[in-house]
Amino acid sequence: THDALKYARWTGSVWVSETADGARGVGAYTSLALDADGNAHISYFDSANKDLRYARWLTNTWVTQTVDSSGDTGYYTSLALDANGDPRISYYETVARRLKYARWSAGNWITETVDGNVGGYTSLKLDGAGNPHIAYQNRYFDLMYARWTGAAWVTRTVDGGAYVGYYASLA
Repeated sequence: THDALKYARWTGSVWVSETADGARGVGAYTSLALDADGNAHISYFDSANKDLRYARWLTNTWVTQTVDSSGDTGYYTSLALDANGDPRISYYETVARRLKYARWSAGNWITETVDGNVGGYTSLKLDGAGNPHIAYQNRYFDLMYARWTGAAWVTRTVDGGAYVGYYASLA
């Protein structure tokens, strides 16, 4: 069990560590992004409540919120910030075995299913137009790739070999 979500930063001479979310059971499957001002944004799993959570440094304090609480969700998060600094998160919902995607828009989290046949290990990148691209593993241990075309999600198998797709990383 994780005791809290911690964030550490280098000041130029020492490491400073602080608690971003002090709730018990949070802090697994983290992903970190820094905005244009150098402020931290973190996606992570809340194992106590089985939720996807998000923390951001804002005006000298940490602001945290639940992104998705439907089912046992929030594993293998990957976070990216769009051109406006708004968060985008890919993650895995374990019971329904779904690759999901969340985006912050007009003050609300919007979540959707990308692929309903997955096993986890997501890696998210945004292209120049802000469209998401996700590498992940499906339930048959294949390496998969999904991309948003602007109208729909398109998925394809990258490598269907035995036991590939673990710890995918997309660039």
